[in-house]
Amino acid sequence: MTGGETGIICGSPVHRSRGFQGHRSVYKHDGSTKDGWYSYICGHCNTKVSGAVVCGYYESEEPPIKWLLCTNCGNGSVLAKDGNVYPGVPFGPNIDGLPEDVLDAYKEARNCMTVNAFTSCELICRKILMHVAVEKGAKEGDKFANYLSYLEEQGFVTPPMKGWVDLIRRHGNKATHSLESRDKKRAESTLMFTAELLRLIYEMEHISKQYTEET
Repeated sequence: MTGGETGIICGSPVHRSRGFQGHRSVYKHDGSTKDGWYSYICGHCNTKVSGAVVCGYYESEEPPIKWLLCTNCGNGSVLAKDGNVYPGVPFGPNIDGLPEDVLDAYKEARNCMTVNAFTSCELICRKILMHVAVEKGAKEGDKFANYLSYLEEQGFVTPPMKGWVDLIRRHGNKATHSLESRDKKRAESTLMFTAELLRLIYEMEHISKQYTEET
């Protein structure tokens, strides 16, 4: 081999120079060495696995890119140069008993966090408040402030909850109207407060019905 090229010695890849060098830089692992396995939490099934490294792209002085296969659910992921696995694990808890449209919006908000789309996450959390209000009987197409008033009037937002529900609103408004930099910590808090709201409105009722049916 000439300088800057790579080959395979004893079943392991040897690095090339920086820049794409064609498919010669892609090494297919067969699981016979420790490099053929990678421990991570699968973003598809949320399970910690020793995933199979299907293949890797190796460049000199650059972290490798590895294509991973989950040994639990069989879905694929990518270990990028930044050291993160994509798709990432959705941020926030699973919530049972959600109506389909609310569930879809909540999943979207959680998935936004996995790709660092913090502004989008807060926008969707604000929209979730609208979904909840309409699902509970508010008129679709109404003003956002009226949705919050409706949830309070109907008892879905109690006085102790009012402060952090307003926080979801304020963070969503900033994401909508402000040009300030995205804020991961703020987005995390917005999503966690949204999750707690959904838990109190939907999940607790869902669980209580299960116990009532069993009784």
